[in-house]
Amino acid sequence: MRRLVVATGGGGDALGAVMIGRAHHSDVDVAILTYAWERLRVDPLPGPRRATDFSGLRPFGDLNARILSSTAVNPPSGTTLPRLAGLIETPLLLLDPALGAVGIHNQLREIIDLEDVDKVTLVDVGGDAVARGDEPELMSPLADTMVIAACSGVGVPTELVVAGPGLDGELAASAVLNRLRDLGGRRTVSLGRRDAEAVRTILEWHPTEATALLAAAATGHRGTVELRGTGETVDMNDESADVYVADLRQVYEGSLLAPLLAETRSLAEAEDAVRGARGTSEIDYERQRLKMLPPRGRKLSRAEVAVRAVECVDDASHRGIDFLTCRRIAEAIKAPWIEASELREILLSVQPGHDAFPLWSTRPSSSKILTPSGTSGRPRRP
Repeated sequence: MRRLVVATGGGGDALGAVMIGRAHHSDVDVAILTYAWERLRVDPLPGPRRATDFSGLRPFGDLNARILSSTAVNPPSGTTLPRLAGLIETPLLLLDPALGAVGIHNQLREIIDLEDVDKVTLVDVGGDAVARGDEPELMSPLADTMVIAACSGVGVPTELVVAGPGLDGELAASAVLNRLRDLGGRRTVSLGRRDAEAVRTILEWHPTEATALLAAAATGHRGTVELRGTGETVDMNDESADVYVADLRQVYEGSLLAPLLAETRSLAEAEDAVRGARGTSEIDYERQRLKMLPPRGRKLSRAEVAVRAVECVDDASHRGIDFLTCRRIAEAIKAPWIEASELREILLSVQPGHDAFPLWSTRPSSSKILTPSGTSGRPRRP
């Protein structure tokens, strides 16, 4: 069976799709279609990038383009996608939101026809894609909902795969699982150490939080993790590496937002629809967030980073936190622009016993880790 994979939220979900797809299905992935929508630490311009923001894309039909390792985004934007494209075998295609859900739908239809696609699989790490749309804790419905709206009625079986319920720090794991149950979703597999190791070299530099937590859970880490921003927390437990699948038609019909976006023909129109329903959108959040970040030109010395990072880790430990993401440490020490690889290198030099890749433990030689069998894709016994 030939499958088209759609990363619902951008770069982190694209990496999640790679992690899941390498071990857990026999289908042939013809491509991964993804937004170029990066965190502000990567791309200082709010919102997703469009095809016209890039140079060096390779045409893929008339409506689609393949991202290559040599592809570049126009300054001052930044993107991790060319580097990711150079490290994976599956073609990475750009999901362009410029023409709204209608434009994305047309992109999908072209790929389906060109590549004889039998099935479309949407991948979401964390599970906020199954939200109704009226949950107050929901932070980023626009990206996911526009894809869900676009994928409805593409003419081939379409499913939504959710990995790591609750790990994106939006809907709680219990809320995601309840929604999946209501939508007729089912658990398929639980990721293991081998799956995490398959993407380890990418996670050494990739800034994703949710997929990093998924890899950590698959490795066997257990405990409370503090994330971005004001320090949201999630609990990594034995269910955190689980993968679920639901029929997309059920997801679409259970969404309050997806029908509002189905006929949108521009990103602005889609954003207005979400803003009209919720009062704001994640691009509005990014615009406000950008105003609060320190200037990019200001850089702490390695010594300053080390001192502040140790204080941050110690403080988290005293508050009962077991693990921190690199992004959380970077933001807490007022160094949001530091590369994850550089921050980890500094941390290893001052707290070598705290490494809990791809997270950072608040205690040396953390006991908050299980010893997985390493068997890839073996479902747990009920």
